[in-house]
Amino acid sequence: MSVGFDLISDLNVTNIAEFNWEGKPTSLYCLVPGNISSDLNIVNKVLLHLSKCYQGVFYIDGKLENPSLMDRDHIIQRFTESVSTIPNLIYLHNNVVVVDGIAIIGINGWSDYPSSTDDDTFQLKSYRYDDLIYLERTTQKLQLHPDVKKIIVMSNSVPSLELYFGEIPNIDVHEIGLHTVLEADTEQKITHWVFGSHNKIVDTIKDNINYINNPKFDSAPYYAKRITL
Repeated sequence: MSVGFDLISDLNVTNIAEFNWEGKPTSLYCLVPGNISSDLNIVNKVLLHLSKCYQGVFYIDGKLENPSLMDRDHIIQRFTESVSTIPNLIYLHNNVVVVDGIAIIGINGWSDYPSSTDDDTFQLKSYRYDDLIYLERTTQKLQLHPDVKKIIVMSNSVPSLELYFGEIPNIDVHEIGLHTVLEADTEQKITHWVFGSHNKIVDTIKDNINYINNPKFDSAPYYAKRITL
């Protein structure tokens, strides 16, 4: 039996009155890899609206939701609390969900963030390292999990430089690519990697993994991209 997910990313909502997703869902579930808005009240309202359109909304915060690195703990607490007030919403920070044998792991990834000071640079590297370790260890744990047949990785950041296809990204080219965690996927359960933060549509297969994004940014009209597993 196949399972469908709608991929929605980089909504960049500035006016909640202009966002309406009614009639647009093509699946029971929705994947949202961040960059909804820099206004957390708008983020909550968008997630609440999506929760009424889908049976399950799986979300990880992105660059827009973290304008200040110093407020990271507050952001995590804010979205963790939202889970208890918004039905059908799963915040994937340090949290794995399994749907019909498909595990979904979500991370930010912390690429393409402005770092005006050495402290910012250090903090970004620390956050990125933490996400890499979490993703690697979680992938390892799921390898022999009897109820997990496939894995979707969802990151706000682009997982590797290759996926920019020759463009010059605004990141430190010496950063370790998120895709290096694939060495932990010994049973080859990772079939899809969805991501945000790149304004060009990507849908490509590399080493038997389908890398997909579906950025809105300024696109109009904008529709979800259905992914079927």
